[in-house]
Amino acid sequence: MRALALDFQHRSLSVVDFPEPPSPAPGQALLEIHEIGICGTDRELATFGYAAPPEGESTLVLGHEALARVVHDAPPFRKGDWVVPMIRRPCSPACASCSAHRTDLCLTGNYLERGITRAHGYFTRFAVDPVGVLVPVPAALVDVAVLAEPLSVVEKAIATALRLHPLSPRTATVVGAGPIGLLTAFALQARGLQPTVVSLEPEDHPRVLALRGASIPYLRGRNPALADLVFEASGAASHPEWLAPLGVLLLIGASEHAVPLDPIRMIVGNLSAAGIINAGPAHFAAAFDDLARIPRPWLDSLLLRRSFDDWPTSLAGPTPVPKPVHLMN
Repeated sequence: MRALALDFQHRSLSVVDFPEPPSPAPGQALLEIHEIGICGTDRELATFGYAAPPEGESTLVLGHEALARVVHDAPPFRKGDWVVPMIRRPCSPACASCSAHRTDLCLTGNYLERGITRAHGYFTRFAVDPVGVLVPVPAALVDVAVLAEPLSVVEKAIATALRLHPLSPRTATVVGAGPIGLLTAFALQARGLQPTVVSLEPEDHPRVLALRGASIPYLRGRNPALADLVFEASGAASHPEWLAPLGVLLLIGASEHAVPLDPIRMIVGNLSAAGIINAGPAHFAAAFDDLARIPRPWLDSLLLRRSFDDWPTSLAGPTPVPKPVHLMN
């Protein structure tokens, strides 16, 4: 079967002939992949940024944001059920976090991540996964379910922010208007908070228009008012100076820039900062809750569906405006 894979020996990205997965063992499910979402992580992986193939192999199949259908009954799933797989697999021997089914909090860093590091991804037709890593998709949300994985990371960030803030935060600044930034703003608004998005897109950019449609304020390269929460989702800059007293800074987008934390202001202002990566089962459940309550036009504005063969446009071309989603069949 066809698969989009990195070849570490020849430093190339291409469609390869990949073997079909073995028959599932008890406790596993055979999946037919229907959609693959592309994000900034995939674009970085395509440059051999930090990807790693499975042990003893020289290729890595990409694709970690997947929507799939169960091919045969695999309790608790039935044939035809729609699922979204979680990405991480536990370290071995499993640390305390992985043993507690919180691979997103792995203590050793020796986890596997499908389509990212040491485990093949889903940019192909079929895959096999343990049933315990599959998240059921409500029938009414199949058309936006490919957003569940990136939204799950946003849900973890929001849950962490609400846990760290000592009172009830009301305002939030989201840095970056990419898909993660927009999902963060939409999810915050769905919870009754007042988000503002700060980025560099021009006022007539489709992402800015999506924010306008959601009545979410947008500031192009301007400093916002101090906020209870600041979510860094741009991968470029962090702004702890935009925090109000008691505020919480959440780092979602990876950045190589130093974060200028003023220790005196952190102490006097009772400020907090946290980094977020990956997500646990509860965050996927929260993602589907929000996908059900965020207005569908806002979600649809994020998605651009393309064929399997259009992968160079998403991974090697200019940065896409909506989020590319590739159809596997």
